[in-house]
Amino acid sequence: IAHMNRQAILTCLGATFGGSFLFMGMTGFVLLTAHYNADTMPDTPWFPLPVLAGVFAVTWWCDRRWNIGLRTPLQAPLSLVVAFAVLSMIAANGVMVLSMVAHDVVYVPTLGPAETSLTFQLTYWVAISIAMSTLSEMCFRGLMQSLLSRHMAIWLAVFIVVMFNTFSHPWDTLWPRFFSAMAFLLAWSCLIVLCGSLKAAIVTHLIAVMCRDLPYWWIDEVPMGEVSTGFTGSVVAICAAATLAAWWVAMRIRRRQRQTHT
Repeated sequence: IAHMNRQAILTCLGATFGGSFLFMGMTGFVLLTAHYNADTMPDTPWFPLPVLAGVFAVTWWCDRRWNIGLRTPLQAPLSLVVAFAVLSMIAANGVMVLSMVAHDVVYVPTLGPAETSLTFQLTYWVAISIAMSTLSEMCFRGLMQSLLSRHMAIWLAVFIVVMFNTFSHPWDTLWPRFFSAMAFLLAWSCLIVLCGSLKAAIVTHLIAVMCRDLPYWWIDEVPMGEVSTGFTGSVVAICAAATLAAWWVAMRIRRRQRQTHT
């Protein structure tokens, strides 16, 4: 950082705060549009059309303007990228479960506004998952991380992105999921570092969010504070094993990349 010139500093500040403000602005557009639809036509979910069109258009424009990785092909074998994505998501989900147990959280899936039809609820779940996964990856790991990493050490850029992305969540509910949010965000940032493709991070983010919520549509609320000690111990073991395995895969990817460049 000490060696950055004025233009590099301005670029980093613009990427950090610009990415954050863009995320907040687009999130407001997405949620306000969805809730306006719910208030006016609760049985007819039309909001995905303008919401997804707006999100995809902004993502496309940002990639054309700053080359944030949307068009970048995978820079690692697909099998290793998938392995890292799966293992890191298992580890992050383990942290999430342990955080919910520690804070006695009753977990419920993402639902649409009250007083809406089941069709609206399901549409809301799918559309909001797609929109918010795309926005988060585009603003933080696309814009912010890609621009920061051009002017500073990659792991410093990752740290800044993870912190800003973590505190972009609603503060009133952040503390019980603070460490789990950081675990997921760190995994997605590392995925970008390893494979270079923003599409891979968007897809991984979307699958992680939807797979996390899907079981709860059938089993309803889960009081995590009431689980057994054996269950908690099993989660700790799985989380640790997945973390070590993800680290091994990451090191293997880096070795292959170094061999390719030599």
